[in-house]
Amino acid sequence: MEAIRPDYVAYAIMIIVALVLLCWRFENNNKTTHGAAAWCRVFTAFRKGLFKKRGLYVGDWTGRLAVHYHGAHAITFGMTGCGKGTAAILPNLLKLKRAFVVDPGGENAATAIKAWRTDGLEIACINPFAMHTDKPWALPVHGFNPLSQLDANSASFAADALLFAEMLTPRTGKESGSSGYFKDAAASAKRAMLVHIKTAEPAHRQNIATLYEYAYAGLANWNALLRAMKANPACGHLAKFEADKLSRIEATAPEEFSAIMSTIQQDLAFLADPLVRQNLSRNDVDFRKLKARGKATKGCIISVVMPLEYIESHAAITRLAMACAILILQRKPYAPEPVTFLIDEAAALGKIARLPNWLATLRKYKVRVWTIWQNIGQVVELYGANWQTIVSNCALLQILGVSDLQTAQYTRDMIGQSTVATESVNARGERSVSHTARSLLMAEELLRTKDDVQIVLLGNLWPMRLKKVAYWNRFELQGRYHPGPFYDGKMPKRSPYNGISALWGRLYYALVCLMAPHPLVALTMTGLMLIFGLPYLQDAGLIGGAK
Repeated sequence: MEAIRPDYVAYAIMIIVALVLLCWRFENNNKTTHGAAAWCRVFTAFRKGLFKKRGLYVGDWTGRLAVHYHGAHAITFGMTGCGKGTAAILPNLLKLKRAFVVDPGGENAATAIKAWRTDGLEIACINPFAMHTDKPWALPVHGFNPLSQLDANSASFAADALLFAEMLTPRTGKESGSSGYFKDAAASAKRAMLVHIKTAEPAHRQNIATLYEYAYAGLANWNALLRAMKANPACGHLAKFEADKLSRIEATAPEEFSAIMSTIQQDLAFLADPLVRQNLSRNDVDFRKLKARGKATKGCIISVVMPLEYIESHAAITRLAMACAILILQRKPYAPEPVTFLIDEAAALGKIARLPNWLATLRKYKVRVWTIWQNIGQVVELYGANWQTIVSNCALLQILGVSDLQTAQYTRDMIGQSTVATESVNARGERSVSHTARSLLMAEELLRTKDDVQIVLLGNLWPMRLKKVAYWNRFELQGRYHPGPFYDGKMPKRSPYNGISALWGRLYYALVCLMAPHPLVALTMTGLMLIFGLPYLQDAGLIGGAK
């Protein structure tokens, strides 16, 4: 029996490979009767530029083929322990050049500060409780004076003062009736007091600590304050009008006045610590560096570090810092490139009434807001009927891990329904095929998603299943981070398959580049590969038939 020639075997293998590639490229599901939902194809992601290394890192398609998002706002949901820090936050913090970071616990800043220093970035760390100041992290302890951002000569002085008053007024999203009234009245009084501080107090008293003194003033000092406010003509007598109102309420409805003052005092309770008042009275942070231009400017990171036990009670510090940064970024000149606002544990900040508006408008100022939550219920509880505005204004929806039914059902509905074919056989052996609707991913499947898998919805693309990869398993990040302060100096072990994963990612990307053009082009390219591939192998002497 004549042996099979090696060149025939090689040619057969090439044909099989070509057919596999063509099937991969031409794969299509035309069944859309009951729903058109499908997983996003890699060729679509390629054409959308998701494999270009710009913007936020989202996850890996396969191997170490990274997917990036370069749009506006993002929102992430993930239960505790699902890898929000290791697979989402830190892979980005280790590469970002301009960012404002809300970092409860300080672990992310402590881990990433090595990369920030290596890259020569300007670093500011609002760290009132001096967390992780020892080596190797050596986080700085910077303070900031929110009132330094208020300009008494600006046409927007009163509006800016209201913004800071709102940041000093925590809300749960459940205020209504009398509780809502007292919160509003307290915010109005605080705005008038801030205006008075900026226009009547000496420079060394123009800070939040003075507002705290106002709230707890004794009878004589309170009456003196009201007289001074009534004599203050600033902002069209704004302070005077508020002082008149407070005097009238105090005289005619003492219980109502007591409730307003009690609300103000509760809102400012975080200032009871002299250390906090001191940190909010000095000015170490220049928020303008977030948008600094020039060849000498490499970037700027401003982080707010707060102990986990104080992230709710002292949330006003974070809200004030956010307000300062946003006010600066909304003024000309605007940032030359996107500035990322990364807000971890966003629910701990309480309801920020301006967040929906910020998400709608900040893109124009090259600001990207990335909020991170544990579940969809936190957004619903805080923002009520407006919760969908928060989610819909974020083109990137990232589901890192689901442990509650509400988030699972919402994700299932967002992903949509697909059409599936079912085959049945009757008693006579006759086969029939019918089409029915099925959620592309059921709620119970979401609740049991593998630990290393995430679900991503990006713009108007079909959903994607991406890999979660911890920062210590990424080659490009090696040597750029400190061991986390909660790891006791011992980092988790790196995967022994990192090299193989990286190689597979590069090979897969090369195949995508080859097959991504229009199907007709891909078909032509595959045909040319078949026509010219065999002679090349023969000429190279790799198979039989070489001369």
